[in-house]
Amino acid sequence: MQSSIFHFFARIFHSLADWFGASLFGRGFNRVATFCAKVFAGSLLGRFFDTHGEGHVFSESIFGQLLALPVKLIRRLGEALHSITPMTETSSIYWLLSAWHTISIRAYGLILLFFSLFYGIFRTLWAEPTTTERICVGLMIVVALLAIIVNRSLKSLFKGSTLLTSFGGLFCTIRKDVDSKLFLKDPEISLSRPVIALLIGLLSALAASFMSPVMAILLFGGIIFLAFALKSTTFCVFTVLITAPVLPTMVLVGLSLLTVASFLLRLLANPKMPLRKVPLAGYIAVFALTLALGAVNSFTFIKSMQILLIYYAFMLFYFVAFQTLDTPKKWRAAVVSFVMVAALVALYGIYQNFAGVSSTQSWVDSDMFKNIKVRVYSTFDNPNVLGEFLVLLIPVAFAFVWKSRTDGQKLTYSGLLAMLGVCLIFTWSRGAWLGMALALILYCVIMDKHFWLLGLVGLCMLPMFLGSDSAIVNRLLSIGNTADTSTAYRVSIWRASINMIHDFWLSGIGLGSDAFASIYPKYALAGANYALHAHNLFLQLWAETGIAGITSFLILVLMFVKQNFSGTIYRSRNGLDNALSMAMTAGVLGFLFQGLTDNVWYNYKMVLIFWIMLALAGSVSASDYNGGDGK
Repeated sequence: MQSSIFHFFARIFHSLADWFGASLFGRGFNRVATFCAKVFAGSLLGRFFDTHGEGHVFSESIFGQLLALPVKLIRRLGEALHSITPMTETSSIYWLLSAWHTISIRAYGLILLFFSLFYGIFRTLWAEPTTTERICVGLMIVVALLAIIVNRSLKSLFKGSTLLTSFGGLFCTIRKDVDSKLFLKDPEISLSRPVIALLIGLLSALAASFMSPVMAILLFGGIIFLAFALKSTTFCVFTVLITAPVLPTMVLVGLSLLTVASFLLRLLANPKMPLRKVPLAGYIAVFALTLALGAVNSFTFIKSMQILLIYYAFMLFYFVAFQTLDTPKKWRAAVVSFVMVAALVALYGIYQNFAGVSSTQSWVDSDMFKNIKVRVYSTFDNPNVLGEFLVLLIPVAFAFVWKSRTDGQKLTYSGLLAMLGVCLIFTWSRGAWLGMALALILYCVIMDKHFWLLGLVGLCMLPMFLGSDSAIVNRLLSIGNTADTSTAYRVSIWRASINMIHDFWLSGIGLGSDAFASIYPKYALAGANYALHAHNLFLQLWAETGIAGITSFLILVLMFVKQNFSGTIYRSRNGLDNALSMAMTAGVLGFLFQGLTDNVWYNYKMVLIFWIMLALAGSVSASDYNGGDGK
């Protein structure tokens, strides 16, 4: 796609950049920036970020070996079972599960044909079938007969499609050298074991005849999904990525655990499968231990243990995603998918703004902000949580716009970035706005030193912006104004939370809002008699897990930043992957900056998304793509 307008502005920007670089002031600025970079590289802070450790110190320690023990046991179990796998590999069930994408469509047509015939017979025997059921059975028979004619596998059928080939290549190997004529007779996909089709059709029809059509569809769909999930860990990881902003928390917990189970099955089937070193493994393990201690010391033990299991499920998903997204193709597809889903979430939020949506009165001070009628929340049930999500993804979309090579890609990602930005405005979340500003400033300054000058220009123009009388400016200027009920409420909760931490600084009170709400009334101040959390992530973690929890979390964040800054600053700012990794790091820092004004982990979906961002960002900067079998 070509755009004359885009080329016009691109030429202007390039001309300005060339003029600045050639000017006397520009040359002086470049010399100063180069000198500062050399000083930074030689400083203690620079040497800290220049370290390229891959976590070998932790892996060789006693603690590291102890945590790696389950993986070693699974490998040994897989080696022990490997001696009996020849009998398993020759079984029909194993053949069906392992070769579903290479089996001829004729086999699926036979299954559907037997299912349709037996279902019609059983429904006639048990009860009189309805007209709709008769039509459906007839259509299934027609589709089955058409499928029987085609002797092509699913894999080869879509080999001519670039999109489907690229997508399918994430989950199975696509052989580009194989001829893809329409009626290819390939021994690999020729029909075999027709008894399997008969048995599957018979058993499926028998089960479906005792259910409603909706329940039958859900059951068979669930079985097919489970088969895909257990066969391909990559499929599980992408499923969680795509559905994380949408599905309820407990469903995401189940999908995360299913992903872990799929990965363990892969490890059992291939005990010698190489695993990538996880530089943050030790820090995450220590933080996980402090969470467990916080749950054990909780004033609401049962609730805290439930929350602990949620945290652990999402942290395990981090490790599996880190191991699975081990090739550039899979990693980029994951990042693109995540941005696309974020754009759909943002689009729904924009629709809410114009269509109107019910808003809780406590979200907006109607006396102070008369122009704000609606605060959108899309799929997150709270505008501040939606803002947290957008803060994480806006820098990534911005990086795509920055680093994309073609006009079509730049225009596409510019549209996605515009949707994310507009939706962020409609959340009217001041904390999210500040977090997004910090994330973009960090990203721009790190990726290009000349943005320091642009920042100075922006500061000079700031009074003109603040002098306007728009709703956005009024909302920003209200930050810190205790006349705003939201600000006053938060300040009271922060003061009460600090008093609570003063008494429970060592052990904490336990995980979750139930533990916090049970203790908070003893410390509540006037104007904030009730609160479910501290409205500050760091105060919340300290109150929940004590000094060990907040310290281990801060160290974890520091090492995450070190890992990704090292990969970007000391390797290359030019590559798309490093640029995206840096954008995700900046997004996480903006997210944590927003955590100063809100408990950004209150919504557990955001906990999962936080670990997803850590896995995506760390997969590039921690080490080169390696290992994995592509599944």
